[in-house]
Amino acid sequence: DIPLPYFCHHANDPRFKDVGEGKLYHTMFWMGPGNTISPLHYDPLDNLLVQVVGWKRVLLFPPNGHDNRFHGGDVKRHRNGGNEGDSEKSPFEGALWQYAGVDGNQYNTSAVDIEQPDYEKYPDFALAPTPYECLLGPGDAVFIPKKWWHHVRSFEFSVSVNAWWR
Repeated sequence: DIPLPYFCHHANDPRFKDVGEGKLYHTMFWMGPGNTISPLHYDPLDNLLVQVVGWKRVLLFPPNGHDNRFHGGDVKRHRNGGNEGDSEKSPFEGALWQYAGVDGNQYNTSAVDIEQPDYEKYPDFALAPTPYECLLGPGDAVFIPKKWWHHVRSFEFSVSVNAWWR
């Protein structure tokens, strides 16, 4: 059994006032070969990812980046300085830079392969905020705040554990 970290269940401690209510929701044990990918997605709850064996890269896209305000339907207008006559409709009308929920994906999962983005198909991905890159080795952990978009790739055989809480 994996114990829940202190700050996950001590919501009354003022040092952790923004970490949630301290109610464990779910834990997961992940094991897989090298080059396993978790596509760009977000989780609805705060998440602590702990690396046990092997190495992973986590790319974290901060929310509320200034570029998040542009929608797929207004790409050409935005790129041409806001001229109304230059508007070109996108097949992903209303999708933000993540293109979540399109091409058969869930509402919290992006259709974009962020390691080889197709900018012709997903032009707004060029507006994505610059991600934070975290390299996790054995014993390392990263806190992934709720609704932060993230992409994970293992570099070798890997074992990880994470906990989501409210």
